[in-house]
Order: sequence, then structure tokens, then C-alpha cells
Amino acid sequence: MYGAAASGSNLINYNVENGNGVLPTLADPVSAKDWLLDSHLEGVMLASVVLNSMAAGIIFIFSNTVMPSLATLDADVGINIMNKINVVIVNPLFIVAFFGGLISAYPTRVMMKNPDAYSKPARFYALASTLIFFFGEFMVTVTQNVPRNNALLAVDPDSDEGVEYWQNNFLKGWVAWNTARGFFATVSAVLGALSLAFMRKPQVG
Repeated sequence: MYGAAASGSNLINYNVENGNGVLPTLADPVSAKDWLLDSHLEGVMLASVVLNSMAAGIIFIFSNTVMPSLATLDADVGINIMNKINVVIVNPLFIVAFFGGLISAYPTRVMMKNPDAYSKPARFYALASTLIFFFGEFMVTVTQNVPRNNALLAVDPDSDEGVEYWQNNFLKGWVAWNTARGFFATVSAVLGALSLAFMRKPQVG
């Protein structure tokens, strides 16, 4: 049998009766306050999650769309276009979007120094998010992708060496490392979101 009760701002609660008794099927409504950030640390962590997600999205577009498209062109054309992209893309807004997720280091440090104030999952998800993004996205970028970008700028697009570098070191090596850093950026965003979810949960024990 179905029943209903409504009062004030409460949503209607439905009960269903079965052989074992009456079971609620709709909980009380969630207050809007539950969706608000409780501290500046949560705000920083949220910003990190958003920025990590943006970095992952940028990387995905290159591996999934930009590079396969350039691979269909003549080597000299692909090299010249990629070199132009590599020059234009380095700007302050890109740097913030691509590496800004490292701001998670701040709430991570604060939480690790105050273990009694934050739950263990919040602290260690934040630490994992920061370390994975640093080593998996930032360090991969500066040690693998950027050197290949610089080498591509130095080659002669019309030479056999330039074509060979483009086909082997860039369309294969650069793209492989790009996909790897995209994976790590995605993992970092997920871990950051988990940390954020646990930051407002009280410490147990």
C-alpha cells in the first residue's frame, strides 16, 4: 500500500508494504548546504580536480583527434603544423590549465600535518592525486614530450631524417607518452574528487 506525508519543505516520502514490514523508498531531501564547500582547502582541492580534468581533456584531444589527423597529411605538412601548434599553445592560460592541478599539494600538506582533523582517506587520496599528477603528467611532459617537441622544431621537414623522426619518434613515441600522461591526469582527477568527498567526513578513531 502507498502512503504519503508532506510538511514544510520536506519531499513526499513513499512507503511500500511487503511481507516483512514497511520500507522507505525515498530519503529526506538533501539540504542545499550539503553542496557548499566548508573551507578554502576544499575550494583548492575542487579547483585541482577541475584543472586535472581539463589537462586530461586537452591530452585526449591530441591523442584521439589531432595527431591521427596530422598523420594523414604529408610529413612536411604535418611537421610544420605541429611545430606551429607547439609554439602557439605555450601561453599562461594553457600553463594554468595543464599544470595547475598541482595546487592539490597545498591541501595535501595541510591535511598531512593535521591528521587528527582530517580522515585518513581524505589525506591519502589527496597525496596519491598529487604524486600521480606530478610524476605521471608533469614529469612525463618535461622529460618525454617537450624534448620531442624541441627536436621536431630542429628537424628539416623536407629531409629524410625529418620524415623518419616524424613517423617514428613523434607519431609513435610522442603519442604514446601523451596517452600515458592523459591516463595519469584522469586518475589524479578521480583521486582528487575522492579526497574532496572525504574531507568533510569526520575523523574516526
